[in-house]
Amino acid sequence: MKIKVPAITWIGAVFIVAVFFGVLLFLIDQKIGILAFAIILDIGLGLPYYNYNKHIDEIERNWPDALRLIADTMKSGSSFEFAIREASSADLGQLSYEFNETIRRLEMGDTMSTALSSMYNRIDSKIVRRTLTIIQECIRTGAQLADVLDDIANGTKSMYKIKKERITKTMLQVVFIFIASAIIAPFIFGLTNVITTFLVDVAKNSGIATGSALEISVATQSAIKFLLDCYILIEVAAASVIVGMMREGRISKSIIMFPIMVVVAFIVYSVSQAVITMMLTGVVGV
Repeated sequence: MKIKVPAITWIGAVFIVAVFFGVLLFLIDQKIGILAFAIILDIGLGLPYYNYNKHIDEIERNWPDALRLIADTMKSGSSFEFAIREASSADLGQLSYEFNETIRRLEMGDTMSTALSSMYNRIDSKIVRRTLTIIQECIRTGAQLADVLDDIANGTKSMYKIKKERITKTMLQVVFIFIASAIIAPFIFGLTNVITTFLVDVAKNSGIATGSALEISVATQSAIKFLLDCYILIEVAAASVIVGMMREGRISKSIIMFPIMVVVAFIVYSVSQAVITMMLTGVVGV
C-alpha cells in the first residue's frame, strides 16, 4: 500500500487524529484515552515505515538475480549501462523501478558514479549499499566488473538466506517473549490488582481498617494500580524492542510490534480483572 501524501502532511494528519480520539476516549476513561493516543500515533507513523521495509525486503530478495542478469549481459559484450537497462526491463518488482530511476538520472546528464550514489542513498540496505560501493570501485579502477558481480550475486544470495534463516530460527523465542509479556504478565498483574482491591474493600466493609489506616490502604491500592498500568506499558515496549533486535537486528523494528503487543496486553489485563472479579463476587455471594 503506497501512501501518496507528503511526509509533513501525513504526520500532521496522524497527530490530529490521534489527539482527537485520545481526547474523546480520555473523557470516558483516562487510561483508554492515553492508550488510544499512543497506539494511533504509533500505527500512523509506523505504517510508512512498514511499507518501506517491505520495499527494501523485495529489493534484497531480487538483488542477487539482478546482479547475475547484469553480469551475464556484460559477459555477452554489452556495457554496464546497457546491462542496467536490461535489468530495468526485467520483472524485478521494486528493484526495476530503482534501476529505471538510475537510468533517468543518466539520461539527465549524471555520471554513472553519481547515479549509483543516488541509488545508494535511496536504498537503506547493507547488502545493496555494500554492492554499489564495490561496483563504483570497480568502475573507478577498471576491474572485471562482470566476474565481480557474479561472485557478489552468489554472496548476497547466501546473506539473504542467512537473514531469513535467523528470522525463522528465532520464531520460538519471539513467541515465548510475546506470550510472556503480552499475555502471562498482564494476566498476573490483573490478578494482583483485583486481589488488592478486594482486600481493601473487605477491610473497609468489615471495619477492620478505619480512619487514617483506611485512607492509607485506599491510596496504596490506587498507587499499585497506577504502577501496574505503567509497568505493563514499559514491559511491552521493552519486549517489542527485544523482538525487533532479535529478528531484524534493529531497534526501529519495534515500531511494528509495539501496537500489536500493547493492544493484546491491555485486553488480557482488562479481561483478567473482569473474570477474577466475577469469580470473587460469586465466592463472597455464596
